[in-house]
Amino acid sequence: MQLQKNLWVVAMTALAYVGLFSFNQFVFSAFNATAASGLVFLPGGLGLISVLLFVESGSLGMAIGTMLVGLGQVYTDDPITTMGSAVLSGLAPWLARALCMRFAELNEDLKGLSASCLLRMMVAYAALSALLHQLWFIARGQDGDLWSGLALHFTGHVLGALVVLYSAKLLLDRLAQPSRG
Repeated sequence: MQLQKNLWVVAMTALAYVGLFSFNQFVFSAFNATAASGLVFLPGGLGLISVLLFVESGSLGMAIGTMLVGLGQVYTDDPITTMGSAVLSGLAPWLARALCMRFAELNEDLKGLSASCLLRMMVAYAALSALLHQLWFIARGQDGDLWSGLALHFTGHVLGALVVLYSAKLLLDRLAQPSRG
C-alpha cells in the first residue's frame, strides 16, 4: 500500500511539474531568458512544497517531471544535459530540506516550521538549485556566464516559490473558511 501511495505521489508531482512548467511558459514567456529559466519560475515553488511534504517521492517526481519537460521541450538534442538537469531538479530541494532540517532543528513532521524558517529554506533551495544547475550547464558547454545565470536562476526560483507558496496559503485559507450558505 505504501509503495502504491509513493508511486501516486511521484506521478502526480511529475504531472504537476509538467503542467506548471507549461503554465509558467504561457504566462511569463515575455520575461523568460530561456525556456528553462526566467524571472519567475513557478515549478521552483512546486519543488519546495513537494519535497517538504513528500520528501523522496516529491524529489523523484520533480526529477521525472523535469526529464519529461527537458526531453519534450528544452534540451531535445542533448539527453545527457536533460538527465543531469533532472537529477539536480530533484536533488536541490531535497538537499535544502535536509540542511534546514539539520540546522533549524525541525522535526520530520515539520513541527516548528515558521514563516522565517520556510523563507530560509526557500532561499537555500534557490541558491543550491541555481549553483548546481549553472555548474552543470557550464560543464556541459551550455552556458558560459556563471554569474548572470546564477542571478537569473536564483531570482526565478525565489519569485516562483513565493507565488506558489502564497497561492497555496490563500487556497488553504479559503478551504478552511466555513461556507456561508
